[in-house]
Amino acid sequence: MSIPTSPESFFSQYIPERFSGLPGFEQVSSHGSVAFAVPEVGVWSFRMRVGQLLCEPGLPSDPVVRITIPQASFEPIVVRGTERMAGLELSPEKQMLAFRALTLDVERVAQIRAVVGSVSFAVLDGKTTHRVYVTPGSAEPNLAKPECEISCESDAFWGLQTGTQNPIELLMSGKIKIAGEAQIPMALSSLFV
Repeated sequence: MSIPTSPESFFSQYIPERFSGLPGFEQVSSHGSVAFAVPEVGVWSFRMRVGQLLCEPGLPSDPVVRITIPQASFEPIVVRGTERMAGLELSPEKQMLAFRALTLDVERVAQIRAVVGSVSFAVLDGKTTHRVYVTPGSAEPNLAKPECEISCESDAFWGLQTGTQNPIELLMSGKIKIAGEAQIPMALSSLFV
C-alpha cells in the first residue's frame, strides 16, 4: 500500500485501511477522539468503536487531543515518518502520533483534557524546521505562540514516537530542548510513552 501525500487521502483512506482489524483491539472503544488538522486543507477525527477505527471529517465535540500540522510540514513529518516506520514492528499507538489517546481510560482522558496550553514540536531536518502542534481537549491551538516548544532533530522526534529513545535521556543529553511551560508536555506524556 503506497502512502499518499495528500492529507485528505492519507487521513480518510490510508489510515483507516492501514489500521483496520488490528489484533488485540477487538473490544476497544475510545473515550474520545484524536483530531488531525492541516490548516486550510481539513480536519479528520479518529475514534475506536468496538475495535473499529472510525474516521470522520471535521472537529468532533469530544477530542482528547488535536494534532495540527502545517501544510508545509505534512509530507516531511507525516508521510516521510510513516515511510520510516513502515518496516518496524510497532504497536499502532507508536505508529501514529497520539493514537495512544484512543486506548486511554476515562480518568486519563479527563486529565489530558484538563491541561491548558499548546505544545509545538519544532523538528529540525537539516536546515529546515517542521512543526507539529499538540493541543489537549477542545481548546484552540495556539499556533502563533504556543505555551511550550520542544525542539529536536528528526531522529530524536521519531525515537520519541516509536518509544526507542527515552525522553529523559534525550533531554539530559541536549538532544531535546524545552522552552516555555515544561509542565504541559509532562502532563501530556501518557499520549506518547
